[in-house]
Amino acid sequence: MILRLSMRRSASSRRAGLRPARRRWVAALSVGMALLTGCAASRAADGVTTTAAGKAVVTRYAVDARRVAPEVSGIDLHGAPLDLQRFRGKVIVLNFWASWCPPCRSEAPVLEEVFQETAPLGVQFVGVDIRENGPSDGPAFVATHHITYPSFADTSAAIALQFRGEGINPAVPPSTLIIDRAGRIAVRVLGELTYNTLKPLVVSVAKETS
Repeated sequence: MILRLSMRRSASSRRAGLRPARRRWVAALSVGMALLTGCAASRAADGVTTTAAGKAVVTRYAVDARRVAPEVSGIDLHGAPLDLQRFRGKVIVLNFWASWCPPCRSEAPVLEEVFQETAPLGVQFVGVDIRENGPSDGPAFVATHHITYPSFADTSAAIALQFRGEGINPAVPPSTLIIDRAGRIAVRVLGELTYNTLKPLVVSVAKETS
């Protein structure tokens, strides 16, 4: 009886020790997965096509169905100014992530690899680091995964909330948007990306002439 009580207390202590952001992510994940499941079947309407791709749901927008992305500015993970306007004329891959998000850790090497391979096509990757537990968590994540592109420090999720109309949920990263050279959202991905999903999407938008 004493052993069982001790084990229950130990398990309870471990649960209590979960970091606040991780607990929020776990709670929101069930809602996010329900939404992803509802979108799993391929569908197309009014120039918008949605398909399942592994652990992600990919939505592509035809040129005449695209909306202009919000103009975003703020600071990077080191406190320096960062503005998406400086990349105008390039294809921008905007990835919403957090160090406490397990799928973000899994897809980080994929994002860096595709960035390196598509940069010669005029592609710029930019991260949005959402609601970290502490100021050192984001920079540590970037260093661990050898990420060379910049990220916004979005501690209050103010940037992410600007994209809520695009289905971006700050509580359930990762999410990724591909913005075309005219500043319009061409692709939205909810969930974890793989190399075989991400690179063709980026190359396709980079090769567009309109």
